[in-house]
Amino acid sequence: MFRAVFTRRILGAIAFAIVFGIACFLLGEWQLSRYEAKDARASAVEANYGAAAVPVAQVLPTPASELPEHKVWSKVTVTGRYAGEHSYLVRGRTLSSSVGIEVLVPLVVQTPSGPATLMVDRGWVRLSDSAATIPDYPGAPTGDITITGWLKPGEDDRGRDLPKGQLASVDLETVRAELGGAVYAAYLVLEHETTPSGSTPLRPTPLEAPSVDRGPHFAYALQWWLTALLGVAFVVYLYRSRPGAAAARETTAAEAPVKKVRIWDEEDG
Repeated sequence: MFRAVFTRRILGAIAFAIVFGIACFLLGEWQLSRYEAKDARASAVEANYGAAAVPVAQVLPTPASELPEHKVWSKVTVTGRYAGEHSYLVRGRTLSSSVGIEVLVPLVVQTPSGPATLMVDRGWVRLSDSAATIPDYPGAPTGDITITGWLKPGEDDRGRDLPKGQLASVDLETVRAELGGAVYAAYLVLEHETTPSGSTPLRPTPLEAPSVDRGPHFAYALQWWLTALLGVAFVVYLYRSRPGAAAARETTAAEAPVKKVRIWDEEDG
């Protein structure tokens, strides 16, 4: 038996099964990590999106405070003044399968350590027929404003060279470098805003609610791990189909001792 295992054919199959199993295991781990990331985001949305608004300082004690993962999409309220002259347009944003821009406006907030800037995504605007033409959109109001919305972390820089005042993502590092001063490490997606008189200014189209879909990644992880068993099955198949294996099994079966039947067993039968 052992001689049959230590052949080039079987040893090669075993090596293949090991490499194949490791690859399937790693792919399963990759899919599991994607599921865990989506699950964390979805859990944060389910816990925070519909909750009552709290002062922004309860979630971000200082402008430099990082937004914890479990606090993403926390609803907060804050009062300040828009610096509309320093607005940004974030390109390539979709809403209901249409491409447009999102309007990102600095809100100057008074904090215990001095003024700080909280970037506010006031909403989405559909692009014009020409991508080079900036569409019209409602500007940010002047004077004091109280806003309510959801906190999100900044996005990675996509490395695109765009005109001044335009961004390819909500890249808070670029905003901080250009505006200077204290800039919050998260930005706010606007729900609604109110002036001291109680009026609600015009604004771009509100953004869609975040998805809580966790995707099929957990099922894919299970599929990859179960697929690893095919390597074992391949080795077993090659071993059982090796030259002379069938004849060896027949010989073994023929040489098996025949159980003797006792006389009293026959009589009982």
